Amino acid sequence: MSPSDRQADTRLLMIRHAQASFGSDDYDRLSERGLRQAELLADWLAAQPELEFTHVVSGTQRRHRETLQALATAAAVAGQPLPIATADADWNEFDHESLLRGYAAHAAQDPDLVALRVGLDQARILAVISRAFQAWANGELDAFMPETLLSFRDRVRRARDRAEQAAGSGTALVISSGGVISRCAQALLALDEAETIRHNLSLANSGIVEFARENGRWQLRRWSYLPHLDSEAHRELRSFI
Repeated sequence: MSPSDRQADTRLLMIRHAQASFGSDDYDRLSERGLRQAELLADWLAAQPELEFTHVVSGTQRRHRETLQALATAAAVAGQPLPIATADADWNEFDHESLLRGYAAHAAQDPDLVALRVGLDQARILAVISRAFQAWANGELDAFMPETLLSFRDRVRRARDRAEQAAGSGTALVISSGGVISRCAQALLALDEAETIRHNLSLANSGIVEFARENGRWQLRRWSYLPHLDSEAHRELRSFI
C-alpha cells in the first residue's frame, strides 16, 4: 500500500477477519478458505515495508485471533515483528446468531429465510441479513438481542477511541468484523443507516479498510481492498459471508 503524499495525523488500518465457518457447528473458527485468505493477506502485509504499526488490537473472538496469528507469524518471518497485540472485546462482532434467529421469529414469512438453512444462495442470504439489520435498527428485534443497536454503536465508539489514542500520530492495525468496521465508517463519515448496512454487506472477508485523520478530519482511503486476492489464481477465494 503506497503511502499518501499527505501526512496523516492518525491512521486506522482495519482488517475484517478471514472467512469463518458459516453454517457449521462452530461459526467462529476460520474455514479452509478463510485460512488461505489469512495466509495470503499476511504475506502481502509483510511485503509492505512502509507499513509500520504503533498499535495492534483485535477482538477476542476466535476468528479474530486466528487472523491475527497469521499476520503476526508472517511479519515475524519477514523480520518485521508486530507490536504486542492487545485483545479488546469491544471490537467483537454483534451476536449475529441472535439477530438472525430474532429476525426469523419476527418475519417468519420472509421467503429468503430458507437460504439461511440451505446455505446455497449467497445473494438471498445477504438479502435476509440486510433486512435483519434494518429490523434491528428499527428496534424490532431488541427482545431477541443481547444489546441494542445503540449500545453496540457505543461500544464500537469506545473501542475506536482507545485505538486512536494508542496509535497516536502513527498507525493502528485493527482485526475485527464487518459489523464493527461498518459502524466505525458510520461514525467517522456520517453515514445514514442504509449506507452503513450497504458498507457492511460489501466488506469482503480479509478485506482491508483504511481511515486517515488529516487536519482533524477523517477520510476513507480504502474499503474492502483485496490486493492479496487480485491475481487470477486467487480471485476465487473472495467471499463475503
